[in-house]
Amino acid sequence: MPVLARRVLRGATLALAGAAILLAVGGGTASAHANYVRSNPAADARLARAPAEVRVVFSEPVDPRGSAIAVFDASGKRVDRNDPAASGEPNGLRVSLGPLGEGGYLVAWTALSSVDGHETKGTFAFAVGDAPLPALPDVPNAAPAPSLLELAGRALSFGGVALALGLALFATFVREAASDGERRREGRAFVAAGALLVLGTALLGLDQGARLPPRLGLLLASRALCGLAIAGAQTAGPRAARLSGATRRLVTYAAGLGAALTLTFVSHAAATGSPKELALDFVHIVAVSAWLGGIAGLATVALPSLPARDDTEARVLGATVRRFSLLAAAAVTTIVATGALASLDRLVLVEDLWETPYGIALTAKIALLALTLALAALNLLVWGPRLRRGVGSARRLLVRGVLGESALMAAILVAAGILTAYPPPATASAGYHETRHVEGLRLELLVPVTTPGRNRYVLRAHEGLSPVVKAEKVALIFTMVEHDMGKTELVAVERAPGEYVAEGSPTAMFGTWLVESIVRRTGREDVRTVFTVPIAAPEGGAGASARAIPAGPYTAIVFTDPALPAAAAPLTIDLILVDAKGDPVPGKTPTLTFEGPAPAGALVAREAGPGRYVFQVAALEAGTWQAKVALDAEVSLTYGFEVSR
Repeated sequence: MPVLARRVLRGATLALAGAAILLAVGGGTASAHANYVRSNPAADARLARAPAEVRVVFSEPVDPRGSAIAVFDASGKRVDRNDPAASGEPNGLRVSLGPLGEGGYLVAWTALSSVDGHETKGTFAFAVGDAPLPALPDVPNAAPAPSLLELAGRALSFGGVALALGLALFATFVREAASDGERRREGRAFVAAGALLVLGTALLGLDQGARLPPRLGLLLASRALCGLAIAGAQTAGPRAARLSGATRRLVTYAAGLGAALTLTFVSHAAATGSPKELALDFVHIVAVSAWLGGIAGLATVALPSLPARDDTEARVLGATVRRFSLLAAAAVTTIVATGALASLDRLVLVEDLWETPYGIALTAKIALLALTLALAALNLLVWGPRLRRGVGSARRLLVRGVLGESALMAAILVAAGILTAYPPPATASAGYHETRHVEGLRLELLVPVTTPGRNRYVLRAHEGLSPVVKAEKVALIFTMVEHDMGKTELVAVERAPGEYVAEGSPTAMFGTWLVESIVRRTGREDVRTVFTVPIAAPEGGAGASARAIPAGPYTAIVFTDPALPAAAAPLTIDLILVDAKGDPVPGKTPTLTFEGPAPAGALVAREAGPGRYVFQVAALEAGTWQAKVALDAEVSLTYGFEVSR
């Protein structure tokens, strides 16, 4: 290997090591989109007294500047103070309310992810007094489709990174620019790479506008600076003219790798927070760059200088094609390996490839890669060997193949832009998320938390790409595996096209629950499937809405319903009593007394099922409460909880 190549390779190795360190410390945990997790007041809550504020917790950090919570009364009048701010709890947002009377209220929220700038929307309702809950409007798309500006910005950014890194690798391992003409063409190509990065970044910034989250803004600014560095190393006047080719290439490596890191940090890999996902994404970007940028180097640098007018020129071109083909083969192997590993984590079903926008974009990308690989195989196996034998006429066919590869790679960049703008099917913000494909329907069940107590159960139903709307009935039937707790049915209500929501506390005990979903459409057979949902204590047990409390020979599982009690709102305290074997203990008459901010009367539980006892509480004041439960003369327990304002 020439001395120059070794120097550049050492520089690239150092840059890659720095990139690995950045990957280890810089990848924040996030989801693909900020989704609704819970709220206070809870969705469909009925309150005895009007709340002073509305709080919503999301699945990832949100930017208050670009997010909003709007509260409307039954007439459509806005009744909040339009002062969204962080609520003080992780991923929380709050808005204060003016004086509210008895009636139904609609809450519409918009969440701007501070991680990737994606926007999600949704609605829920609550009522004060005996007023009915208002009807919820259809939400066309909780995560709006990406704009043309975003798609163009992503594609141009990918193109800039690929061109910069790929040209540098081509110059290092395939053909170093020898003539003045080659150096000029190579310099112009690097300038074009920097310009693509700057332009793509600018389009993404324009798409975000004033709502640009600080973290995303910093990454975009870093990407633009990398683009300027790549172009500036070629065009900075006399000083740049004195830079050696190795120095320019080293600048390009460092800036190209830095720009690639910014792509990784706003990708679906960053959404997972997994070091493995981050590493796979970064290596995938570098491998794609080696192939695409190499094609550009072959087309713009090598081919114009090697017209193959005689046997010698033909053999030189053939040797160049052979070296590039070896580099491309290594890149393709890496692309396939990293892409397959990432897809295994991001796809749920084979049908995802044609039933989700993400899957369709991935399928298109795979098909385009296959076509590109077929043309590359001709270069490696047919045109290259002919040129090495001195057959100059093969150059014309090689040029056509390279042009075809270039066009296909441009289409791949567009597909990649679409691919990264949509959330993958495996994205979830729930404690439990499972997908089934049954009788032509794609059914997804999401449960926000997997601890006992009141929960929200979301069933998403799609037929192909179309949501199942206005189903005659959607129901969930809960059965426990370990114990005979009977069957509990919740009927779900359509909250958005294809999204049906039910709330309640059927999974009241630790254990394994079978949840049978039923989707009934007019004039068609019911579609049924069963999900297996494990209900367990969270790690550490702190802050859980449900607690397992030893009580003499028994264990009591206690939780409030709703999980976040609000002042002046009715609530229940549920108690599940099991013996040492874990079997329900029926036939008890537990009594409850309170210690807290204000006097509260004693209560006697009603038995709502085998070993399940319920205390109905009219309302409590805000603050910290201790519920003291007496099971009999000698056995008692204490359960502490908070009531918010």
